[in-house]
Amino acid sequence: MNETAPVSVIVPVRNAAAHLPAALASVLSQRPAPAEWIVMDGGSTDDSVAIAEAHGARILHQEGRGLAAARNQAIRASRHPWIAFCDGDDRWADHSLTLRMQALQANPSSCAVIGRVVREQLADTQATAAQLEQVGRPVPGFTPGALIAHRTTFDRIGFFDESLAIGTDSDWFIRLQESEQPAVQIDAVVLYKGARGTSLSSDVAAYRRELLTVARRFIGRRRGNTTP
Repeated sequence: MNETAPVSVIVPVRNAAAHLPAALASVLSQRPAPAEWIVMDGGSTDDSVAIAEAHGARILHQEGRGLAAARNQAIRASRHPWIAFCDGDDRWADHSLTLRMQALQANPSSCAVIGRVVREQLADTQATAAQLEQVGRPVPGFTPGALIAHRTTFDRIGFFDESLAIGTDSDWFIRLQESEQPAVQIDAVVLYKGARGTSLSSDVAAYRRELLTVARRFIGRRRGNTTP
């Protein structure tokens, strides 16, 4: 009998056929394998859905708008106690799942773990100058692809903020680190993140505006004012 980890892996996808096979292969090569892998399709017009079907994914079709909405819908639909993520143009490192689950087992009071991330340039994709500066350099993984969290974490600190298009990850990880059970951090690289010039984070002006909103919320919480 094949051993599986009690993990639901969420793979948000929108027209990622060029990179989705590598993303799914990196998830399915983990040992023990995740209990389920959910491809959340955001209205792809390429072969993304067919590729997901060929890899045995559970396919959901996005009902809301934006990446935060896609992740939230998939979290609510997931069937297992631990939640992990891998965007359709990213890849998990070898032993990524095992290393993070081992860290959680060694820290039984923790409900989340993050590893480190290395950005890599994708073939046939133009990266921004800022992204290219980060290629090959391991950094702390404050991004969903480096995270495993117990599903009760989302009940406790909230889901991804769907009013934010770019800053939703920063907002969520700040809330996690502020909480009574912040994430355990490990030094191992667990994610290779694709550098893509058309990604949301490449819109520097919009990113700065949303990070300012996130910062104001953080300051408001510190002052005891929960108004956004």
